[in-house]
Amino acid sequence: EQYCEIFDMDSDAFTGYLSDSEITDIDEDEIATVITEHDITKMCDQLDHSMGSYMTYFQYLCILLSAVLIYLLTKLIIEKNENEISMTKILGYENRKIASIYLLSTTIVVIVADAICVVLGALVMNAAWKVIMYSYSGWFSFVILPAGYVKMFAFVLIGYLIVMVFDFMRIRKIPMDQALKNIE
Repeated sequence: EQYCEIFDMDSDAFTGYLSDSEITDIDEDEIATVITEHDITKMCDQLDHSMGSYMTYFQYLCILLSAVLIYLLTKLIIEKNENEISMTKILGYENRKIASIYLLSTTIVVIVADAICVVLGALVMNAAWKVIMYSYSGWFSFVILPAGYVKMFAFVLIGYLIVMVFDFMRIRKIPMDQALKNIE
């Protein structure tokens, strides 16, 4: 009754028994499978042994991909504004001030987008995980600890900080005479 209630099945439906202790009042011939906590733990240990190290590589790949994507976007922003950056240098602004003008708005957008994407990514992964698990005979819940959300957020910020160093060097390399050369 409790199984049918929890799994939203008809009251006359029967698929088996779930128990946290050994079932002794059923004939051995009628028991198809017994899965113990040790069996699940053993399987999880094997899964962690087989795929656990790949997750570390996947984390580094995600940092790299986010850094490349942010690099391409900020490169476009700086290239589109080269004349304006050159003109602000002519007006006496220092590279640090120019970088803060162009990179501060980008930083705000990256932080907001990163926070939104971490939450959306977890929601999408949770939905995708359920679809994946329906095709298996077992079930593992999708769980992200609070530290996982912090790591996801921090990994994108690490990639962005690396990109900011390159962007600052790109802004420093823009010559002052470029704005004068391109006057129409």
